[in-house]
Amino acid sequence: MSPIQRLRDVEVLGSLSDDEVARLGTTGRQLLLAEGDFLFRQGEPAKAFHIVLDGQLETTREVGGEQVLMMSHGPGGYLGAMALITDTPYRGSTFAVTDSIVFELDGDDFRKLTFEHPPLLREFLPVFESVSGTVKGIERDREKLLAVGKLAAGLAHELNNPAAAASRGVATLRDYEQQRRDAFAAIVAASSAPERLAALVSLAAEATDAAGSVERLDPLAESDREQELVEVLERRGLEEGAEIASALGEAGLGREWVDRVAAGVGEEAVAPGLRFLAACAGTRVVLAELEEATTRISDLVAAVRNYTYLDRAERQSVGIHEGLETTLALLGHKLREKRVEIVRDLDPELPSVEASGSELNQVWTNLIDNAVDALDPGGRITLRTRRQGKRVSVEIADNGPGIPEDVQARVFDAFFTTKPVGQGTGLGLDIAQRIVVRNHGEVRLDSEPGGTRFQVLLPAG
Repeated sequence: MSPIQRLRDVEVLGSLSDDEVARLGTTGRQLLLAEGDFLFRQGEPAKAFHIVLDGQLETTREVGGEQVLMMSHGPGGYLGAMALITDTPYRGSTFAVTDSIVFELDGDDFRKLTFEHPPLLREFLPVFESVSGTVKGIERDREKLLAVGKLAAGLAHELNNPAAAASRGVATLRDYEQQRRDAFAAIVAASSAPERLAALVSLAAEATDAAGSVERLDPLAESDREQELVEVLERRGLEEGAEIASALGEAGLGREWVDRVAAGVGEEAVAPGLRFLAACAGTRVVLAELEEATTRISDLVAAVRNYTYLDRAERQSVGIHEGLETTLALLGHKLREKRVEIVRDLDPELPSVEASGSELNQVWTNLIDNAVDALDPGGRITLRTRRQGKRVSVEIADNGPGIPEDVQARVFDAFFTTKPVGQGTGLGLDIAQRIVVRNHGEVRLDSEPGGTRFQVLLPAG
């Protein structure tokens, strides 16, 4: 079949007469593509309009360093119309999946053809909207995945510390259990008198209670107390004085316990008696640390649950402060890494808003995350909430360098970004604005050298 006959069967050219299709066929040319050959690449200037006559092509778009499939093109499919009419680069890279035949028409000839035949231009318009929607959808999905990835990485970092502390605590408890058994056996071997064992149990209980309320000293004071214990124990002729002093120091027990243990269990059992007390009191200290670690893990899990609003209606009464604090908790690692100071100026009487809680948390995440990126280490972010008439105002401000005036008008545009390639798709603020608008609010920007302030206004619930 000749190229002209194949073009006659292309649906999008249905408004052209046979003579016009014939002229089109002689104006353009055929291209033969082997499997794997590229027709054009993403970002290249659009130079030609293409129609697939035979074979199969695919168009992919690079998003975050990965190639994402946008669409496939079989016989009758066409490419390049939107880029040529809007004078923009190709939005994706197109290559042959199998050996293919493509009809190519130079860009100027294509523009002339479409403007001379309005029905043809109207054929392209719905496709423009579809392609644009596909690209935006891919980018938004990728942006959401990147946001989830950031939060997951931050959450993993947040969970790592308490989880590691809990793991160390369990190992230490095992050691203390072994130390108690060994020390008790040594005490019984020295003297099994009931009164001495009773004294040991009483002293251990008292030391354990003391360890639960002891005030921790600074490292220098801790070192001085431990050295003092070492000297006291060495004067008593205990060879393992340094080891016992370290154990007592970790449990927060001072030199006064040496004489008390000697009086209770006898001089010959002072060393195992002190080890027994240190293990009992140390267990109390470790249990407190375990409680703190597991509480932190529980709080982080609760923060994730609050962030996603699991098991809650899509729209409900949402507390702004709760969402802000949850977001800060999940971004905690990034905030600490840059030593960002968080200043809270929150209205305690702030009403709730009727909205999708998980969506609003995406807004706070994008705004706070952008603020952190804009700051040098040691910067400051201020969170301010107020009631303004029938609306709730949420401000997220930073003391960074500010956004240049020529950029401010574009920050809410889809795909616009000031970040280096691979570090963002430019959809954070676009998504934030869309969510706020969908919840009947608005986002305002005020920026100058030395500071940027985003204000989110939402109807009070």
